[in-house]
Amino acid sequence: MSGSGFAIRDNALMKETPTSTTPAAWHVLGGGAMGCLWACSLATAGHPARLLLRQPPACATDSDITLSPRPTDGLHKQSLQIPVRIEGAGDATPITRLLACTKAPDLLPALADLAPRVVDGAAVVLLQNGMGFHAEAAALLPRARIFCALTTEGAYLQSRLSVRHAGSGETLLGAFPGGADGGAAQLAAELGCGFLPVRPVENILPSLWAKLAINCAINPLTALHGCTNGELLERPGLRSEFDALCTEISGLLAGLGHPLLASAVAADAVRVARATAANRSSMLQDLEAGRRTEIRYITGFLCQNAKAAGLPCPRNDALFRAVRQREHGGQP
Repeated sequence: MSGSGFAIRDNALMKETPTSTTPAAWHVLGGGAMGCLWACSLATAGHPARLLLRQPPACATDSDITLSPRPTDGLHKQSLQIPVRIEGAGDATPITRLLACTKAPDLLPALADLAPRVVDGAAVVLLQNGMGFHAEAAALLPRARIFCALTTEGAYLQSRLSVRHAGSGETLLGAFPGGADGGAAQLAAELGCGFLPVRPVENILPSLWAKLAINCAINPLTALHGCTNGELLERPGLRSEFDALCTEISGLLAGLGHPLLASAVAADAVRVARATAANRSSMLQDLEAGRRTEIRYITGFLCQNAKAAGLPCPRNDALFRAVRQREHGGQP
């Protein structure tokens, strides 16, 4: 896991993929809800969509994703069959556009497998929760142009390759490590040409920290207590624990040089918990399914940076250790 500082990197210096009147093919990594949803959005806009699966067929094959859209998507049907190409890491097709939708713990091994196929100047968009993996991804793909994205779109799988668009949101996209456009505006227009809009930002780093703080406040508590997001606000014992955690996170952000984010943590976390009151966090679902969680890249990242700066983080550290213990089958 890397520290909070991003290595100097300039996407503008990378070799650009030649432009063409033919829409660029997008490889979407991950067959979960987000991967299927984005593959459908790109395909409906005319971009060849290729879905990269962990357990693909023996050879590349054409298939359909069943999409249940929202009325706001403008597709005017209750269910559609969206054609996509299913590939595995071992296929030989060059990758010029890659949207990585895997969970954070699965990202780096998957990118390592795909690295030989990623061409010079390829655009690689990382759409994961948490922080701490961006520099490692850039090191694995040194000649690619790396972008970071975060989204509030909602989706869930109804069955394999069948996805429901459950909630319309916003997707932000910025160049790695931030501070310059680096081609984000052009790429956002391309990625957002379907029914999922994308907004470019010049510096995405503050947005990543803001989302990290909210995830640190909500996800570990819901995972360990087996509760919905809204119960953090409704159950008296949980509410006091939630408030104390927000206070610690705010102090850590201030100490790490993010005073504006620090002042908004408590209000933002309450707002998100209330807006998603019925939701069960992905961290809770991962624990219940026996999967690795993203705790290393959420609370773990915050704790690592806090300790490096000499800032005490007892509540976050205890939550990090408890979730890791539960991942390995123990009880905190």
